[in-house]
Amino acid sequence: MAGGHHGSLKPDPAVENFNLWREQHYLRFRWTPANVKAAVFGIIVFPTALYTAVNYTTSRWFWNAKLKDQTLAGKPE
Repeated sequence: MAGGHHGSLKPDPAVENFNLWREQHYLRFRWTPANVKAAVFGIIVFPTALYTAVNYTTSRWFWNAKLKDQTLAGKPE
């Protein structure tokens, strides 16, 4: 039948090495200037810019109960 042939596939050393490095990457991690820049951008700069953009546009457009001839810009009446 189809099972029980565990030794019939030859392992690729490059794939095995890649898997080993991937599984143990956290052990080799160091805070380099490039890693610090990426972390600051991803944790502080990008979320702050996204929050600012969303907060700015949320108070700018009013979509609630608008008819075809009414404008979306400006304060609701």
